[in-house]
This record gives sequence, structure tokens and C-alpha cells, in this order.
Amino acid sequence: MKNLFYLSICILFFASCTKQSALHKLIQEADVVKVYISSGATVPMVHYETNDIDKIKMWKNYIDENSNATGDCSYEGKLIFKVYEDSTLMQFSLQNGCEQVSYKLNDTLFVKKLSPEGIHFLNSLKQAQ
Repeated sequence: MKNLFYLSICILFFASCTKQSALHKLIQEADVVKVYISSGATVPMVHYETNDIDKIKMWKNYIDENSNATGDCSYEGKLIFKVYEDSTLMQFSLQNGCEQVSYKLNDTLFVKKLSPEGIHFLNSLKQAQ
């Protein structure tokens, strides 16, 4: 009985130590998120900026880390995740077949698909223009 108790504690300990991806860590630690969408002018408009932690955490649902995007897409917008005094710049596309985001974390370039929720959110910002 005692061994079963210790085994249960060990399982709970290891299950709670799941490795967090670099993207999820960035989103978790972000203080501010800004979205810029190019409108064809030389200076893009800021369509969205928040420091609301719950809204920032929603970005974990907007980028599909499990799928790699391919294709030669032109990017029409930028995302900036600000963590303390540092910022991470991402570029995104909402063109049909190119709904993706490109970013560099820990010296590695990632190109991931936007989730349906992410596409919907960014399109709603674009239409508010």
C-alpha cells in the first residue's frame, strides 16, 4: 500500500513537469501584444494592442504549433510580443492558402499555420480598418 502511494506521487510529479514550448513560454511571459496590418500605406496602422494577460494567453490558441506551414507567402502583418524590455517580432499572412505566421525563437526559424481562431481574430481586426 505504501509503495502504491509513492508510485502515485511520482506519477503526479512527472506529469506536472511537462515541457513548455518556446512559443508557449513567450506567450506566457508576454506583457504586451501588438498587431500591425499593412494597409498599403508606408506606415502600417496599429489595429490591436493589449496588456490584458487573459487576452495575451489566447494567442496559444491562435498559432497551431503542431503543423508546419510551407509556401512562398508574402506577409501583410506583424505581431510583436513584448516581454519585459525585449520584443519578439513575428510576421503573418492571411492570404488564402497562406494563413501562417513566421517567427524566430532561440535562433530557430518557425513557420506555423494560424488556427481557425487565429485567422478569425486577425481577419476581424483587418475588417475593422
